[in-house]
Amino acid sequence: MRNEKARAGASAASAATGRKPLFAITRMDAADDALAEAAEEMGYEVARLRLFETLPGSQVNELLSWLPGAPEGTALAWTSRRAATVLAEAALPEMHDALARLPLFAVGPDSAAPIASEGIAVTVPREAVGALNLATQLIGMAPQSGIKRVAFLHGDRALTELPDALAGAGISVDRFEVYRTEYVGCDVSPLTDVLEAERPCVVAFYSPSGVAGLERSLAPAVSEALHDRATVIARGQTTYQTLLKWGYHQALRPMGEPCEPFTECVKGALKAAAMVPR
Repeated sequence: MRNEKARAGASAASAATGRKPLFAITRMDAADDALAEAAEEMGYEVARLRLFETLPGSQVNELLSWLPGAPEGTALAWTSRRAATVLAEAALPEMHDALARLPLFAVGPDSAAPIASEGIAVTVPREAVGALNLATQLIGMAPQSGIKRVAFLHGDRALTELPDALAGAGISVDRFEVYRTEYVGCDVSPLTDVLEAERPCVVAFYSPSGVAGLERSLAPAVSEALHDRATVIARGQTTYQTLLKWGYHQALRPMGEPCEPFTECVKGALKAAAMVPR
């Protein structure tokens, strides 16, 4: 019944303009297939934007040499799915046991998935997704778990929220740059077209890099229209704050614990946007 109402709302919006509303996903990842399919069932045109590519970082080999002899009291932490993907591709299955011996921390279920799917336990924050929530979780567990040092896996454009918070709590941090981000040219005409036609537009963002990558691909007038009219959803707190800094007026983020999936927040935004009279 809910899907029927959502499709009816989207169809009404489309009938008024002769065109479908747009749902844009700011990354290319098979993990988003189900979400894209759900949006299409609700009457949306779906655009999956390849804004950047992920390349191996300068310290992948250094990390692989370090892992087997990681000292006692060391944990591994990361704040992006891309870091976990590189770790999984480089270290598994050969170093499965070495990883399984370490306390592992990720910023949320999505970023934990490339390692957790291999049967290795990864702790995620009990509160909403975000680097500071991850830091709070890790700092709170450190005394009982005997964690004195954290190896932080990151990209070349990583923010410093997590390592700064850990260092402030007296936990030493070793940094490993395991990936780097290279922006690429992207066809953003679906966004340009939907904004010019004043049709509903919903955009899902998964990282600050995705925000920056899209902004650099847009003409100033299109960027301004996107800020004013699009409903945008952030995967986590850091991405949400980035959207606010760029001036997005209708920015949303999932609230509460990780059991409230990001996909449900997106689906709710899609239903609401499709039903707004234009």
